[in-house]
Amino acid sequence: MGWEVAERRTAASGRVVLAVEHRDGTGTVSLPRSWHVDGNKSKPRKLLYLTEKDIHWDDGDSKDTRDKFALRAEQLAFRHHEMYITYKTFCQLIHKDPKVTLETIDGGSFEKSSWVDDSTSEPYVNCDSDVVLAGHSFGGCTVFSILSTNPPEEYPPIPVERALILDPWLEPLPAPGPVPLPINQRNGENSSNATVNSVVDGVRETLEDEDAIQKGSNDTLSPNSHPRMLVINSENFTLWKPHFPRLQEVVNHWEPDGKHILTVVSSQHTSFSDFPILPIFSSKVARRIFEVIADLSLSFLDDRLEEDLKKVKTVKMETKPAGLKKDGTEKRKIQGEPGDVVVGPY
Repeated sequence: MGWEVAERRTAASGRVVLAVEHRDGTGTVSLPRSWHVDGNKSKPRKLLYLTEKDIHWDDGDSKDTRDKFALRAEQLAFRHHEMYITYKTFCQLIHKDPKVTLETIDGGSFEKSSWVDDSTSEPYVNCDSDVVLAGHSFGGCTVFSILSTNPPEEYPPIPVERALILDPWLEPLPAPGPVPLPINQRNGENSSNATVNSVVDGVRETLEDEDAIQKGSNDTLSPNSHPRMLVINSENFTLWKPHFPRLQEVVNHWEPDGKHILTVVSSQHTSFSDFPILPIFSSKVARRIFEVIADLSLSFLDDRLEEDLKKVKTVKMETKPAGLKKDGTEKRKIQGEPGDVVVGPY
């Protein structure tokens, strides 16, 4: 919910979209269920967005556990499980694992054989390569985290070919980093310093491991050495200091040419979702911005971004005064019309 239009456009381009309903308390609302010992599911319960004040930490927890982003670190680890479980289960479904069943939203039947080519007995869907990870905001943070850590030992690695990251929020990730996994640590070749199997500690320690960061930053980039990456930013996040300089530094490890951070003029953090284009709230400006974001995303996935950027109006990164903020400091705006695109390097 909230991303259906973008997901439909992606699915219409010939891709299978696995949309994860994150149940870690980072979404506006989710409806998690649990399984009883008899195998039946409980009724859904409503889980709203969680803040630090909603969480009770055990008295035995250290002060470090309760730092500014302690909850987000726990939620990030939770998301790792969600992403890997989703991918692993979908692969089992595609490869006809008899232990995997599918429950449709409307309760209708699902014929597994319809996903298999009768003449070759091969599945129509390729889930073993060329996977795209996409995420917005904390989802973008999740993508960076997964690309820079090994999976917990109970999951196979996800063969990511591309990463589409929309208006990422980096603050929960320890700095310096994240960086791509050193090539010798991929595909299960963990170094003694990469302790990701403890999940929460793994997310923290792997990202804080200066030795791994140094190795990753020293990797020589070559074709297919790292997943391709595109970041599309809102205007507000590009003007956010010091967040944006850190984003540039991080993306540079995957895309050193500086051209893979785009900013859509007049866009906001919510511009990437369905909400600004719902019938009650929709406007021509919101629709225009949404279409630009969707078109750029599909261009990147289809490997025609450079060509399609020649067809859109691009502007230089120049700002102008736009009044005052609540704290009295000057507010600035990128020059250009809504939907124009700023292409790096900045």
